[in-house]
Amino acid sequence: MRPPRPTPRGAEPPLPPSERALTEVPHDPTAVPEGWEGVMVPGERILWQGHPLRRIGWKHLAPALLAGGGLVVAGAVLSDLTGGVLIAAGLGLAAAALWAERLQRTGTAFTLSTRAAYIARRHPLRGRQLDIHPITAEMPLRLVGGDKTGGVIFASRLRGTKTQEIGFQGILDAPEVFAILRNAREALR
Repeated sequence: MRPPRPTPRGAEPPLPPSERALTEVPHDPTAVPEGWEGVMVPGERILWQGHPLRRIGWKHLAPALLAGGGLVVAGAVLSDLTGGVLIAAGLGLAAAALWAERLQRTGTAFTLSTRAAYIARRHPLRGRQLDIHPITAEMPLRLVGGDKTGGVIFASRLRGTKTQEIGFQGILDAPEVFAILRNAREALR
């Protein structure tokens, strides 16, 4: 069997729209991206989409896992009916914490457009939620994390006595996403 012939230069079939660079895709200024009707305005373009890494955040789970472990140890010491209930409660608490963390990671999606940053979440009780953060010239931007994974923080809110950072957290290629958002912000100045 002969090896396939190389395709002559310039005769390659065109890439499908999903694989073309953003600048290669023709843009209709009156169109709204498919599936975003009623959310995005005409002329708004999607610059980036992603989701958090599907890793378990052990740092966030530590309090629940320690409490569950404490209940299991207390149940093992008592070793009667009360002990069994404590063991079951401890294991249930740990399992619920792991389930909630996984649901938060798999049920979250991020979209960055020319006008706003969108964070979509699926909550077990409240259903789907969409947080919209319009891009403004004064929007504070901060890159957190390492070279490849990390987050882009662009807002914060006070929750009780703590300040909660809002952004695309736990993503791959955080520096590139930071640069895209910074360029979108600078375009407004």
